[in-house]
Amino acid sequence: MSNPFQYEDLLRSIEANDPNFDAVSIDTRDIAEVSYELFDRVGHALAYNTNIQELALNIPKSKDRADLVGWLRFLELIGRNRSITYFHYISASAAVKSLRVNSAMFLRRFFERNGALEFISLKIIDPDEAEAFASALANRETTLGRIVIHDANSIELLRLIFEKNPAAIPKEVRTRNLGNEGGEALARFLESANNVGIHELDVSNSDIGPRGLLRIARALARRDSPLDSLSLELSSSSDTFLVDFATAFWENPDSLPNELNLWGHICEAGGRALGTVLVRRGTPLEHLFLHARNEGDHSWVLGVVALLQVLGDNPSKSPKILFFHEFHNDFMEPMERLLQNQMCSQEVLGVYCSIKDTEDRSNFQRRMTSVCCNETSISTTYNSNHTLIGVPHACPQLKHYLTMNGNPDKKKVACIKVYDTHFARDFQPDFFAVMQPSLLSKVLAFVNQAFADHEVFTSEAAPNGNEAAAQATNNSLSIHFLMLKEHPFLLSNRLINMH
Repeated sequence: MSNPFQYEDLLRSIEANDPNFDAVSIDTRDIAEVSYELFDRVGHALAYNTNIQELALNIPKSKDRADLVGWLRFLELIGRNRSITYFHYISASAAVKSLRVNSAMFLRRFFERNGALEFISLKIIDPDEAEAFASALANRETTLGRIVIHDANSIELLRLIFEKNPAAIPKEVRTRNLGNEGGEALARFLESANNVGIHELDVSNSDIGPRGLLRIARALARRDSPLDSLSLELSSSSDTFLVDFATAFWENPDSLPNELNLWGHICEAGGRALGTVLVRRGTPLEHLFLHARNEGDHSWVLGVVALLQVLGDNPSKSPKILFFHEFHNDFMEPMERLLQNQMCSQEVLGVYCSIKDTEDRSNFQRRMTSVCCNETSISTTYNSNHTLIGVPHACPQLKHYLTMNGNPDKKKVACIKVYDTHFARDFQPDFFAVMQPSLLSKVLAFVNQAFADHEVFTSEAAPNGNEAAAQATNNSLSIHFLMLKEHPFLLSNRLINMH
């Protein structure tokens, strides 16, 4: 936004006080093209608009004194706003140094006084800028939730905040475009500030090479408590990085972050090494996300298969949620084995895949359902603490019983699990094919008795929105009657053996 007409449109939008107009981005690099009066009016409007939640600014490049005075006046007005929660600020080497420093001083007041501010995104140039921002953030009554750092120079900001007030370090730190130099600087900070209060660290999209990432991993491995989340990008230029990454956590596997997001290259040896160090962890990871950068990357597929094979041998240590960005048929067999072993070991497992091909999706749903809805699964649900919480998101027949599986009444859980998978309104005949015929009569009797013993369903909480089924259940109608009423063709289905 650099011409008067755009500023006039912006001013009208702000003054209209539209609650849906909550984000403003102002490119002030060409401030000279806008009159002082118009710029000042925009600043006044922003100062007292409580609907604005997000504001993005670029520092001006102008060297004209009047323009610079207008800019600082604008920042002073912005500092009066107490509703902005997300603030983006980009400094520039092309700007006058004194302006960069004075701008930071004006924004310091904004940071200190705005208790609503939760997230900031910064690109700074000078140590003096970093000093001003660090002092402001260290003196805040509330700690920021997230900071996004856009270059290597901004790492100094983290060091200064920690030096002034360790408790003021934002809980979530994201980096962008750090490069190798910035990656090394971040690693040095993490090494010197062991157990710093960062809970989530995202260094993906930061162009950090294997050496810098490995140094970051080694710094994190020294922590007494693990990060809640770590996201990083694996370089396709290094087949050994994931092996080295796993090795870094070998002596202290419990320092491995509770949630791991890995983008990019995974080789077979890397997948195996990662699985091995996950097995050494005292408690399972909460989430493991694996994202392929290049569709059809065969090396990535081999790496995922190797990981699944290791986890299948050690189901109690498998991450509670597994997500694969790209589906491949080679995943099917080790996934089935892992899921089966996971349920037998009374553990929690969610498996999610992004499956584009309709036939592949259907095949995956059928095979995973065959594991989830058989005699072993139902028996395990009833007799243990087994809580299955997820399978592919594209499988609506399973969603309801998955969410209900956390119910402590295991009889009710198993009842709902069987009913919602096999007898709900969106019932599909092929789901019967995955149940053993010899089990079906026992299942029907079990469900029917469970309905008699418990008021399982109400019209407010009917499975899959099937209120008629809920009403019939509450009136103690037989589940046999209900099923045959809705699906009379099943009388002739050879899979149903009532003897």
